[in-house]
Amino acid sequence: MERKLNHEIKNLQSKLNNGIQQGKLNDKQIIQLSNEIDKLINHYYSLSMQLRKFPINSKMKTFYDASYKELIKITIKNGKFPELEEWNKYAKENNLLSTESMKYITELEWKYIRLKVNKEINKGNKTE
Repeated sequence: MERKLNHEIKNLQSKLNNGIQQGKLNDKQIIQLSNEIDKLINHYYSLSMQLRKFPINSKMKTFYDASYKELIKITIKNGKFPELEEWNKYAKENNLLSTESMKYITELEWKYIRLKVNKEINKGNKTE
């Protein structure tokens, strides 16, 4: 199921990118494709988290939650999501999880974690 979702996400991203580059999509179509991608990513994320549940008091969950919160803070502070090397250096200096650990726990690639973080930040900005 996750492979199928991953494939669907990549296909939609390709369709969106090609359509934009070739000037074949209008604003409404771009928004529609973006929303479809968001829905698939959210579904992918919820499935992956269901498969990889950690007990509430687990150290892994505690480290992941702390790392994720810090990832949001640093993205807001710097105005951009950190690159792999940037985050790994920061994580090492601040006793947080590396990109590989976060990818393992969520079963998401770094670019999908970036989308999730940015979406959460944007959601927070809309409610303020």
